[in-house]
Amino acid sequence: KTEREEKVAKGEDFDASKVFFHEDKPADGAWMPKQVVDFMIEELDKGRFYIICPDNDVDRETDNLRMTWTMQDITQDRPPLSRWHPEYKDKFTAFLEENKSKK
Repeated sequence: KTEREEKVAKGEDFDASKVFFHEDKPADGAWMPKQVVDFMIEELDKGRFYIICPDNDVDRETDNLRMTWTMQDITQDRPPLSRWHPEYKDKFTAFLEENKSKK
């Protein structure tokens, strides 16, 4: 059972501030389930097949560049998650800077 259900079953109050994750206190950058579903429906209504849900931490352009870099980990035989790897993180930063559109 969830902590909330356990508290309710015992007749106790549930305090959302004392749990790791709760919709009333989302993690930084996290989307709540309802936001994800609403976004998915909007994208499906647009006829989109791939649905990439934003995370509130970065803009869509940066998210797309991160995904491009990650796919290139495979095609360029880099270590997995190389943007955090000591030998590649400066190259990743340069990749972002070179490929981000100037606004």
